[in-house]
Amino acid sequence: MKNFFLIILILYNLSISGQIHTDKYMEDANTVAIEWLHNINNGEYKIAYQLLTSKAKNQFEEEIWITLIKDLMKDFGDLNSRKVTEIYFQNEVEGLEDGFYVFINYECDYERTQEHTESIVLKQNDQTKWEISDYFNWFKEKGDK
Repeated sequence: MKNFFLIILILYNLSISGQIHTDKYMEDANTVAIEWLHNINNGEYKIAYQLLTSKAKNQFEEEIWITLIKDLMKDFGDLNSRKVTEIYFQNEVEGLEDGFYVFINYECDYERTQEHTESIVLKQNDQTKWEISDYFNWFKEKGDK
């Protein structure tokens, strides 16, 4: 009977420890995501490009990526506010290579858009640093119904 309670105690402690690590992963990833978003909102595109995963960098040369993101930010206008609406951690994601991922959704208020959502996928690299893997937007232009 003592062994049963010992096993339950160990499993409980492992569960708590795992949740603490997951919360830390999400907190650290959100810090990187906010830094990255701050960089693109303030025209620091070269710095933002450096925070992309190598796979994302392989999709676009730096100058092409900068042109695309700069045009996108012009379409949005100035950022008024942003808040996290959902954040979660996954270590196995169908269709993505093995690794640790954090998914974050933000509700945004940009000057020229409405009902704007930004979503970021972060992946931890082999030095345990969080990098931007993907960035998505959903919005309506102001005046659209």
